Amino acid sequence: MDQSKFNNPQSSPRLAVPRRSVSLEFFVGLFAMAGVGAAAYLAVGLAGLEFGTSDKYEIFAEFDNISGLKYGASVEIAGVPIGSVSNILLKDPVARITLKLTKDIKIKDDDIASIRTKGIIGDRYVKISRGASDVYIAPGGTMVETESVVDIEDVIGKVVHSLSGDKDEDEEGEKKPDGEKK
Repeated sequence: MDQSKFNNPQSSPRLAVPRRSVSLEFFVGLFAMAGVGAAAYLAVGLAGLEFGTSDKYEIFAEFDNISGLKYGASVEIAGVPIGSVSNILLKDPVARITLKLTKDIKIKDDDIASIRTKGIIGDRYVKISRGASDVYIAPGGTMVETESVVDIEDVIGKVVHSLSGDKDEDEEGEKKPDGEKK
């Protein structure tokens, strides 16, 4: 067999290479990359991650009871959101929450932080009531004045307990000297 015709590039037939142009595959790839980018942006936003310099600072507040307060809950002054709850930690016997606030809002040392409910059965949020002091809490400082959440279940339990306690005393009644009840 003659090997010379296989080694000679002149004698082998040439295949036509299709001309490259912007095609449907290019647009599908571009659309897929845009979709992945949008999904990544949403994932970072939902996770609450921040990159670069932040326009927020953190302070702490300690409460006896934060029942129903969740990460990401709003922090408000006069109904205007100024930040969010970024961490909740048990520092026995109190709950220590981290408030991430915008830098242009300064918290005074006599401001009162209280946990409130939006609507009748809505989400919990932190409400800050302004004080009259001129001294501000430094970033990383702790709010001293706090009001814990009023838990409806506890209130109802106390009312029921107090009513049942009164009923038990009435049933016992006062005993007569001979040991019989009135």
